[in-house]
Parts: sequence; structure tokens; C-alpha cells
Amino acid sequence: MKSRSASILVMGIMLFTMVISACMPPAATAEELALREKARKDSVRKANSRYCMKHLSFATEYYKNKAYADALFNYQKLFEYECVDEEMAQNVYVFIANCYREQGNLDSALLYYDEGLSIIPDNKYLWDSKLFALTMIGDDESIMKTKIDMFRQFPENYALGEEIAEDYIASGMYDEAKAMAESLLVTDPENKNLTNIIREAVEATGGDVLGFLETEYKNNPDNISNAQEYARELRAAGETTTAITVFESILNIAPDMTNIMKDLVQTYGEVGQTKDVITILKKLNTMNPDNIRIYFDMTEAYISDNQLKSAMSWATKALKLDGENGQAYANRAKVFEAVATQCTGAVPDFDDKLVFMMAYEDNLTAKAKEYHKVTNKIDFLKEARIPQSGDWFFNKDDYVKKGQAKPKKECYGWLNRSVTAPTK
Repeated sequence: MKSRSASILVMGIMLFTMVISACMPPAATAEELALREKARKDSVRKANSRYCMKHLSFATEYYKNKAYADALFNYQKLFEYECVDEEMAQNVYVFIANCYREQGNLDSALLYYDEGLSIIPDNKYLWDSKLFALTMIGDDESIMKTKIDMFRQFPENYALGEEIAEDYIASGMYDEAKAMAESLLVTDPENKNLTNIIREAVEATGGDVLGFLETEYKNNPDNISNAQEYARELRAAGETTTAITVFESILNIAPDMTNIMKDLVQTYGEVGQTKDVITILKKLNTMNPDNIRIYFDMTEAYISDNQLKSAMSWATKALKLDGENGQAYANRAKVFEAVATQCTGAVPDFDDKLVFMMAYEDNLTAKAKEYHKVTNKIDFLKEARIPQSGDWFFNKDDYVKKGQAKPKKECYGWLNRSVTAPTK
């Protein structure tokens, strides 16, 4: 009997609980709670709107006048009156944080920067102000993290992305630097700095720099900057033939690039393609006829190609261009020396020595005009090549006419120059 009564009692309690539960409203969802809180705040804000506008106006004026303590007082009132919605946040968070920053309270400043960014993450001024505060602290790790977070918010800010890649390099985070630079190169394929960042990262991690440049070149052969870098690396690695091919491909795209022409002049010279050197130098001379350096290079090229009459022609043109240039005389001296060397047999005879004398005289003039690189050449010619007193004694009657001596050998017949004989 007792057992039956207890069962009836339990069932009654259960039925009562079920009835009560059925009458209670269901628990509010997080979204519903948020809407209720927003409605409450909107109601409070509306009721306090007069105070909100007053304190915002005061805070703004005090901030403009750098009265940061008074500005802070009024900004704080805005939070007390629950005035700060998402719209007003644009005019509050960065400035209240800046007030703390200007007072030297950087911790509080950073709290408000972060709170503001949680509400209005697209406010660039907030991000920049936070970075400035972190720079004042010298917190490099937080600066890096903030830049990365900011770039996630503003992925179109390629300059910031490039800055992050540079920071990665500086921090030794080479894989991250490479990944960032590669992603930016998709939209900015001509950016040389990004390519250099990738190259530095590859180099620092023991990668194949030449292979990287080759891939870049093959993927985008019209990228002149990358192609030039690849060609120069090939040349440095001794792969001269391939380097020439790449340099030539650049000129096919941009035929007026003088720096590529100069690279080709040097590279052709390294493999003895002097005729190609001359062809490029002629183009450079046409583009810049007043550049005396080209005349010197042309003289050297013709000497190397054993076209000494043409070499003399360009050396003469250089002197006409600038008769006070000491190097121009040294340049012509090289031609006279090359002519004498070509005509000389086993031992220089008097004819040869006369031509070496012409080279010697030009070098003396070069030195007199402050081109001192010829000093050793002057000493060599004086000791071993030019006529000595005995040479003049034995050959004076045959060679000297009216105080001048000219070589008689057929190979010197085209030279239009004589040497003044010594009077004693």
C-alpha cells in the first residue's frame, strides 16, 4: 500500500513539472539577446542624445587644442552615457587612444586601439595609429603581427605587403618572405624589389638562385628587369653564350636600351666576338655621339679585331671631340703601339722604334693632361722601345729631313706622322 502511494506521488510530481515547463517560454538565443541589448542601447542612446552630442563636441575641440586630459574626460563620458555606436566609434576610438598615447600611457592607448579595431576593423587611421604606438614602445614582434593583421584587412595594400615581406627577410623568416613576395608578384609582375626579396630568400636558404632566375625568365621572358638579372647571373657563372642569347632577346624587345647594349659589349668581348662588339658600339655612338667613352671602346675593339686603320680613325675622332682629354691621347698611343707591334720582327728596328716613339709622345701628353695611368707604359717604352742616342747616331742621315724622321717600312706607309729628331 505504501509502495503504491509513493508511485502515485512521483507521477504527480512529474506531471506538475511537465505542466510548468510547458508554460515557460523557451530560452533566448544569442542572436535574440544581442538584438535585445542593441535595442536597449539604442533606447539609452536616444535618451542621452543631447549629452552625447555635447560631450563629443567638447572632446573634439579639446583634442584639436591638444588639451588631452579634458578631451579624455569628455570621451569617457560618451562611454558612460553609452553613446558610442558603430557610427560614433569612427570619431572616438582613435582619438581617445591618441590622447592616452600623447600622455605617455601607451598601454591604455593600445587597449582602445584594439577595442576600436574589433568594432571598425576597416578604419585605416586606427591601424596606422596603433602601429605608431607600437613603434614608440619598440615592440617588433607586435609590430609585425599588427602589419600582418592589417594586410588581411586591406589585401589591396600592396605596399604594406611588400613591407611585410621585407620585414620577414630582416627577421630571417625566408619562407614567409618568399611566399608573400610571390603572391604580390601575381598582381605586380614588374616589381624588381619583390623579385630581389625572393632571390634573397632562395639564396639564404641555400636554393638555386640561377635556377630561380631561369624559371622567372621562362615564365615571363618579356619582363626586362628579370631577364637582365638572369643574363648577368649567367655571365657571372661563366655561362656566357646563354647570357648573350638572353641579352639579345632583351634588345629584340627594347632595342634602345643602352645599358643592355653595354652589357653585350662586355660579354661579346669576353668571348672574342669583336665584330659584334663593333656593331653594338656603332649603335651606341649613333645614339650618343658626344660620349667619348664610346670612342675609346671602339678604338679598343678595332685593335682587338686587328683593324688598325679603323682604330686610328676612331682615336683621331676622340681627340677632335675633346683635345684636352688626357685619356684620348693615351687611347691613340695604344693604336701606335699596336701598329708598331704588328710590324716589328724578332727585334724592333729603327722604323719600329720611331712608331713606338709616337706612342711614347702621346702617353707623355696624356700624363701632362692629368691622365696618370700611363706612367708605367711611359717607363716601359722609354727603356725598351723608343730610339736611343745610338739609334739616332747611326740612322740620322737616312731618316732625318728638316729635323723630322718618318718610318720607311711599307707597313707604316699609311701613318701621317713624323718624330722630331734630337738636336744633339
